[in-house]
Amino acid sequence: MRILQVSEHYFPHVGGISEHVYHLSRQLRERGHQVEILTSRIPGSYPNDVPTIRIGRGVALPINKSFSRITMGAGIWTRINTLLRRKHYDVIHVHGSLAPMLPMAVLHYSRNDKRRTVAVGTFHAGHSPSSLYRIFKQPLRRQFFRYYDGLIAVSPVARDTMSVFFPGSYRIIPNGVDTETFSPGRSALTELPRSSLKLLFMGRFDPKKGVRHLLSAMPAIKQHVPDVKLVICGGGPMRSYYNRYISPAVRDSIVFAGEVTGALRAQYYRWCDLSITPSIGAESFGITLIEAMACAKPVVATDIPAFKYVMSVREGVFVRPCDSADLARGVLELANRRSEWGKTGKAGRRKALTYSWPSVAGMVENYYREVREGKVTSLSRSGAAVFCPSRRQGAQRC
Repeated sequence: MRILQVSEHYFPHVGGISEHVYHLSRQLRERGHQVEILTSRIPGSYPNDVPTIRIGRGVALPINKSFSRITMGAGIWTRINTLLRRKHYDVIHVHGSLAPMLPMAVLHYSRNDKRRTVAVGTFHAGHSPSSLYRIFKQPLRRQFFRYYDGLIAVSPVARDTMSVFFPGSYRIIPNGVDTETFSPGRSALTELPRSSLKLLFMGRFDPKKGVRHLLSAMPAIKQHVPDVKLVICGGGPMRSYYNRYISPAVRDSIVFAGEVTGALRAQYYRWCDLSITPSIGAESFGITLIEAMACAKPVVATDIPAFKYVMSVREGVFVRPCDSADLARGVLELANRRSEWGKTGKAGRRKALTYSWPSVAGMVENYYREVREGKVTSLSRSGAAVFCPSRRQGAQRC
């Protein structure tokens, strides 16, 4: 099949949706398909082993306690129309929300070759009902959403988020993880600090990631484990903001490693004893949990629906969102169960293997075939039930 993967979120440093698009494209190419990625221009270097088409300029905007991207520039719609008429793709696979401009333009022009091309959407977001969708749901349905031939959600949370405004027959196909790169072993990062309790945060410096609650929990953790070390892997303009949550008593226990990308992340997971994911909500999946589990590391994670979808108490400990005291309790509880770390890590590794990219790509490939063969029911008129997300799916106010 000739496949076009479309994403506003294909960043210079692979992560999140970008990583999903990249690894899915690689796997599909290994299975013999012709795959290209359509995205915007963002400064930086990119993986070059998947052909990539860049149109317009990607601009980041703060949305839903995180940062999202839209594409801006002159002639975007005309260029996409020309591209689709020239290439005649069998499958156009759009990742992310119905945002300007790439998803809208691609869906609009995909109907021009309907006998040959099918449009599939994968939705990754998990948040409270969007005010923008509430305002524009009718024109979005009429002009764009109805041209999807197949719908994928990476989790029940992502499905429920979209179904409020765009009901349909969603197939749950999760995010994947590179279980060969993310695997148990000894870390090669000899420069990282030694400690009897090594903690790791891996993620973006978005408000929803809850870094400030982890920093606020450190004094209570250090009171019981004086030599504890926390390495924080992330980057962005919020770095200076987090300084206000670092107590002088724990400043020497915290290391900011900067943004860590690609296979190097696995070395940080291998270094730590426990991986901490303190998100306050607005998450749809929990890829950092799966990465840590793939490296056989126990996880301390907040008790939110997206994380409970991928993890159970066999692989770690859940704590309340926005609660530094409970976060400290969870870390210390798991730290005191050192004899169980091996068993917990093995359970995590077994769980992570079910999310391997060959397995996930196989599910996507089979779904493409179902859609092309007409085995998926009409989506815009399916009359599927509307799922109303609970308030817990959105980011907590904290």
